[in-house]
Order: sequence, then structure tokens, then C-alpha cells
Amino acid sequence: MKENTIIKGNCLDFLNEFPTDAFIISDPPYNQKYHYSEYKDNLNNDEYFNLLYNVFNKRKSVIVHYPEETINLMGGKLGKCEQVVSWIYNSNTAKQSRLITWWNCKPDLRKIGQDYKNPTDKRIAKRIAEGKRARLYDWWEINQVKNVSKKQHPCPLPEELVRRIILTTTNEGDLIIDPFCGVGTVCKVAKQLNRKYIGIELCEEYYNIAKNI
Repeated sequence: MKENTIIKGNCLDFLNEFPTDAFIISDPPYNQKYHYSEYKDNLNNDEYFNLLYNVFNKRKSVIVHYPEETINLMGGKLGKCEQVVSWIYNSNTAKQSRLITWWNCKPDLRKIGQDYKNPTDKRIAKRIAEGKRARLYDWWEINQVKNVSKKQHPCPLPEELVRRIILTTTNEGDLIIDPFCGVGTVCKVAKQLNRKYIGIELCEEYYNIAKNI
């Protein structure tokens, strides 16, 4: 597979070409009857599980999904789950959180600092004075992408969310594959952070956006 490119097609047709050292980072279809332009987001449970299993099983994968589906469909079935982070956001929709799960690889949350939550504590004040910052917590509050045009993907990932995943999980020069790349957010951020990338997208409409990242 050619690196630093977006491929138009079904990711299932390319699985044998995935390098073993690649990181699979993706926000797969949720099987929630979203209105994608060329994908049926309404598979039966067996079909949907087989899709996830075929793409992610035993690979170094970071998957963003709803909590229930993560537990019921993926729990213990894709290899070893090394880390779970809750992504929370303000929303009037039925869900206000998703899980980010690391399979067969582990992030280093110390790679990204954040402000301490209790800066008046004497011990924390000392650390702040020394120029130290807190490591990332295992919950990230990041707003969803709002006001999405009808001509774009219905549920793109926030770039800040992808940035944190990539920085804590990979190093410069690593290869990242997004088999459900949509409009190319994961590939775009990978490019910005000096990672190699491959995106695969089934829908012509989203592919045409992604290829211009």
C-alpha cells in the first residue's frame, strides 16, 4: 500500500496489505442508522461484529465508539485492551460520551501535559513553580464538531481528540491507517504531526473531501 495517500474502496479488500507495525486509528461506523451516502449503517449484530473483528483483531488499534458497543461487541475479543479513556462532550443528543480504547498497544498519557486541577494545594503549587504540568487524565472533555455542512460527513471527529490520540500513542514517522477515514480527519492530523498515513474510504463523496487534506 502506498503511504501518505487516501484510497477509494472497501477496507476489507485491503486488510492483507496492512503492515504489521501500523497503528489502526479509527472511528468506525456505529451501526446506528446514520445516513451515510453509500454505506448501510444497519447491519445485523453478527455482520457488524464480523466487520469490526476483521478490521481490528490482533492489530495495534485505537477505536472510538459508544460505551455499550465497545463493551458488548469488542470486550476481550480484539486482543488485549491496554487503556480506556472517556471522551465527554456537551450535547443534547442521546449520548454525551464515547470510549476511546487502545487494543494491543498502550498510550503514554505523560506525553501531553495539562493544567493541574488543584493549583492552590501547596504540593501542587510547588510543582507549578518548577514548571511541571499534570499528565493527561483518563477523561477528555472536547466538544463535538458542530454545524457540519450537509455536504460533509455527518459525524467527524474533533481534530483535538485525534491529536491527543496520535501524540500519546505514536512517534514521528510511524504509519497510521484509518480504514473508515470519512473526510480524512485522522489522516490530516497525522500529516500535521509528521506521521505517515493511509486512509481508506468507501463513499465517493467523503473520499473527494479526504483526498485534498
